[in-house]
Amino acid sequence: MKLFAEYFTTTYRHLANTFFSIALLSVVATASAQENEEAANLLKGFHQAQIQSYFTINAFYNFSANDGDKALLGDINEAINEVNTILNALEAYQSVGYVKEDISIATEKWQLYKTTLNTIINDILDQGYADLRLMSDLALQNQDFTNQLASAYEKVLRETNYKPNEVSSKSRTSALLMARMMTKYSARTTSNVSQVFQGSETEKTIDVLASDLDQLLKSLLSVSQAEQKDTINSVLTKWDFIKSSYINYNEKNVNYVVNLYSKRIIDSLADTSDL
Repeated sequence: MKLFAEYFTTTYRHLANTFFSIALLSVVATASAQENEEAANLLKGFHQAQIQSYFTINAFYNFSANDGDKALLGDINEAINEVNTILNALEAYQSVGYVKEDISIATEKWQLYKTTLNTIINDILDQGYADLRLMSDLALQNQDFTNQLASAYEKVLRETNYKPNEVSSKSRTSALLMARMMTKYSARTTSNVSQVFQGSETEKTIDVLASDLDQLLKSLLSVSQAEQKDTINSVLTKWDFIKSSYINYNEKNVNYVVNLYSKRIIDSLADTSDL
């Protein structure tokens, strides 16, 4: 009976330890899954905010050349609202210590940029032109905001074990490059003033960026799978249609077509990432 009792006690302890280990592993797995979801949402937000920020200033450049176009003004407001929504969602993650300050700084930079943008738009609507100093400030503030978001994105990658898959990473990099190129193209083709302020003198020219994107999209196709390949092939078809316009950006102004297909490419690239 004593041996039986000892056996029962030992077995009970073994089972208890086993159940405890399983429960502990379950808790760890749940915590890890939550951390990954948290990191994925942060990366998604920082990426989308960059894209929409480019959309705001791109739409503004087009509006500045067509100040009576209510549709273009609507494009600006739509992109502004998108960024507002994304930042509001990101603020829910301010309890995450390592990005709390980044989110706060990004919000401050966005408010500054948005104030300048609204001031310039009102000046154009009221008097038909904008203060050149404010135009310069606008481009620099947009750049500051997107740089802050990019820095926060990289911090999430450093501070967590979560890493987007290769297709997702290349898709996001391609989308950001496409958005930046589209903005630079619009800045150059809509006025002689705005092009002075979009980008630094040492930054790559549009044709060089186009070559970079061409290689990046081909690399993306090589690592894509199944339905992803169909989407990337569709992207490459659209890209082939406007690539020469980017490469020969000084020869002919086809801003409407370039904008249209560039935005379609960005939308398609979202389908191949984990957005």
